[in-house]
Amino acid sequence: MKTKLLALSTTISAALLATQMAWAEPVKIDTKAEFNQMLKEALVNNPEILKEAIIALQAHEQNKVKAQQNQSLDDNQAALFNNKMDPWMGAENPELTIAYFTDFNCPYCKKIEPLLDRLVEEYPEVRVVYKLVPILGPSSKEATDLALTVWENEPEKFADLHKMLMSRPSRLDSGAIAKVGKITGTDEWLDNTAASAETTIERSMTLMREFGLSGTPGLIFGDQIIGGLVPYSQLEKQVKAALAAKRKQ
Repeated sequence: MKTKLLALSTTISAALLATQMAWAEPVKIDTKAEFNQMLKEALVNNPEILKEAIIALQAHEQNKVKAQQNQSLDDNQAALFNNKMDPWMGAENPELTIAYFTDFNCPYCKKIEPLLDRLVEEYPEVRVVYKLVPILGPSSKEATDLALTVWENEPEKFADLHKMLMSRPSRLDSGAIAKVGKITGTDEWLDNTAASAETTIERSMTLMREFGLSGTPGLIFGDQIIGGLVPYSQLEKQVKAALAAKRKQ
């Protein structure tokens, strides 16, 4: 960043010098040291140059990141929103799909889940796809294996299983997971993980890294990437904007 800023500052400053020199008497610069001295004087006499350079560089970097982000979104539409192995809730034929990266042991995921439930209830045209990423220890992996296996074999039982696993205020352990399995009638899958579960997890983890999500929860929809817990008002505002953009297409 510093190197880019220095280069940009030098370019702008050099341009300024060239402009000034064009209107002044010819100035002969024999050495690099002389040029550096003139550049230094230009920055000292015109400090706004550096401020403008910083603003220009920041705008350039932001535009570059946004372009890369949009390209990644275009390239990963199917993987994000249409992987049949990912559980989902909400609209059968959605106008807007939200990819939701989550871990059963994540305390912030436990807080955002009621917001997503409310969102799907208030906006029946929205679907939420669960990207289960067990990044918080062995019990996260154990719970994720069970959840994905249940989704593949008895999808009608997934919602209750998911809700109960997420409702535990403290971290899960094998005993707690087994208890939830028994209550929800899914305990037969505890030691019978679907062969597809590992691949599904790996794909979700790859997407998480691709979009720079360092933790959970993470939400991707439209052209938005949201990392972390956000209030419902912000989430709703961005969903409304994404729906409006979809409807204009």
